[in-house]
Amino acid sequence: MKTPWTPWIVVGALSLAGIPLESAQAQSAYSVSASHAQGLTGSQAPVIHLWPGYGTNLSFIPTNETIVRVWIDDPSRVALDFDQPLCPTAAESGCVSGRPSVIHLRRIQGLAFENLPRASGTLLTVITETSGGVGGALPEANRRLYEFRIAFGTGEPNYHTVVVNPASPIHPLLGPGDVRRGLQVAEARGLIAQNQDLWNRLQTFLRLAQGGLAVPAAAEQAGVSSEVITRLAEWGANARDDPPLNSTAL
Repeated sequence: MKTPWTPWIVVGALSLAGIPLESAQAQSAYSVSASHAQGLTGSQAPVIHLWPGYGTNLSFIPTNETIVRVWIDDPSRVALDFDQPLCPTAAESGCVSGRPSVIHLRRIQGLAFENLPRASGTLLTVITETSGGVGGALPEANRRLYEFRIAFGTGEPNYHTVVVNPASPIHPLLGPGDVRRGLQVAEARGLIAQNQDLWNRLQTFLRLAQGGLAVPAAAEQAGVSSEVITRLAEWGANARDDPPLNSTAL
């Protein structure tokens, strides 16, 4: 059953144009979706840049996962540290492993390792476990593998932290197509216009989401709140069976 356009919905929609939005470029972090980094979207592994003199953090805090193993394919140029101890092996003498959820990567002066070829970048592989096990022993199903391409930048850094975000809070039956349709509905009702900054941010969100980036990561990079995305998706889902709206060519 479709939701009627009651006054409270209209009032909520009017707030679309008034929500304070922070510029994604002004933030010191950017987001990647867990599904993207796990290779589930069909896209290449996300890139983490390292700049001379600056470290870059990789955070799994939002996913509530613990890092249990890490590989860096070219250790000659990248040093790794963690927010809590990470034992190389379970039998490591004197090592008491913590529950690390952040990796700090630093670019270092290249070292010469025999039989190790040099490349323009390298690969970082991370194995995590979800929280909640007993004594650190969790079923294999709770383990996840992430891959990140490491690239080496020049000049000043564009960000300092890469955040891995969990799955979208939006219902799985709702997606970017519903957000696009909901945006058409909002424009047709006069609740948003193409000359508004929020419109441009929503177009950025749609491009990112339809390119394979998870909804939370796409929303954060575009500078749009999850509440706006959810509301538009719901309106778009309600309008699926309506006659096509020709008010905009999205």
